[in-house]
Amino acid sequence: MKKALLKLVAGAATATLSIGAVLLGAAGPSAAAARDGNLEDQEFGLFYYAGRTGCVFDLVTNDVNFSDDTFRGGCSGSGASVNDNTESYRNRDVYAWKVGTDKDLGGNVGEIPSKYEGNASTTFKNRISSAKYTLHP
Repeated sequence: MKKALLKLVAGAATATLSIGAVLLGAAGPSAAAARDGNLEDQEFGLFYYAGRTGCVFDLVTNDVNFSDDTFRGGCSGSGASVNDNTESYRNRDVYAWKVGTDKDLGGNVGEIPSKYEGNASTTFKNRISSAKYTLHP
């Protein structure tokens, strides 16, 4: 429930900063910390290499343009751009995630079900540029 609230708040364009800060604070310290290079429960992760190896780009909320994102941590791929640079994935979220080969979930779009992991197909390998969670599990 806290995760869903966090996602809804983060996605609401009209929410004010003060309201968002109060609601995000309600998530508590157990909430996943996105984009820290650590794939936690309730996150979606894209990996630098196949087999879910190398650095991971971990998401809690939508990111529809990877052009300004980099891999973090002491791992293979650290500092590299995430855009068009991922070979595998793991969805630890309760929601499915969509990925697109262009920004704003454009180009080819695929959906990764909840709790699913694998290597990207040739259509998506090193071509993913955006990701967005879906409201169905």
